[in-house]
This record gives sequence, structure tokens and C-alpha cells, in this order.
Amino acid sequence: MANCTLTAGIPLACQDNTGGVKNVYMGAYSDATTFTYDADDVIDAVTSSETYYTFKFRPQTAGFTEELTKSLENGTTFYTQTLTTMFHKLDAAKRNSMLLLAKTSLHIIVETQNGDYWWLGLANGADVSANTGATGVSYGDKNGYDLTITGLEPVSAHKLDATAFASLTVSA
Repeated sequence: MANCTLTAGIPLACQDNTGGVKNVYMGAYSDATTFTYDADDVIDAVTSSETYYTFKFRPQTAGFTEELTKSLENGTTFYTQTLTTMFHKLDAAKRNSMLLLAKTSLHIIVETQNGDYWWLGLANGADVSANTGATGVSYGDKNGYDLTITGLEPVSAHKLDATAFASLTVSA
């Protein structure tokens, strides 16, 4: 049986926090990827043959949320992880990337503006759930893509140690 006993509270944190996503790294979901964890349940080592590709965007145009769903009646708990990104300017290369992303399940690493890394879709993978391309109407409107990727996981996203991240094959 899992340990379900509360053993500590949450202290008041310093006000040195910044919201938002800095970079996203995506690779194909693979059952062969393995993880080890430290005492705080942070991923401290990853064994993966996958390449993780860097997705860049303008500041304040990407975010990551996760929402708990719990059913007391059914005794179930899971988390919906949602990554939203905005890529400016419609073009063929972005279009082709969006088509490929929609065809596969993904492992996703989110790098926050605080410099932390979080692993999405760890157990089950994450999938493109929405993709909208638009030119806008007025000259000042956005021309580009909005991409949403969603994963359903048994636990919330795991933090990834920076050293473990550095051991992965990452491509631009």
C-alpha cells in the first residue's frame, strides 16, 4: 500500500519566483526510457535513446498547468497536464512540425523562467489536443500557431534535475 500519511507542511516561500515557460523540449514517447529518483522524488537520472528537440517562442507566450481530478466515489486520482504554446508567423516549416507532432505521443520537458525542468507525459505520454493556425484580421493581429498538448498522468509532473537534463540528447 502507498504511503498516504502527511508528514510535513509547506513553508512560506521567498518572493523570488517568475512565471512562464522559457523553453520546451519534445521527444517521442518511449516505454524504454527509464528514470531514477532521489529522496525528494526528483528525477536524478534518465536513460533514453530519444532525441529531444528544442521549441522556442517569445516570452510570455507559453504556459504549463496541471489539474487534479479526484473521484471519492470511485477512489481514483489523476492529473491533466496541459502545455500551451504560441508560435509567431505561419510558415511551411512550422506547419510540417505541427503535422508531425499531431501524429505521435510525446515526452515533454518544460524549462521554466525560474530555470527548473519539469517532465510531462512521463508515464503515459502527452498528445497534441489542439492546434490552430491563423493570419489574424488586422495588421496588429497575431499571425501564427497556437498549440496545446495534453497528458493524463497518475501523479503530477516530476521535477528533472539539471544534471539529468544535461545527460539527454538535445537538438535545436
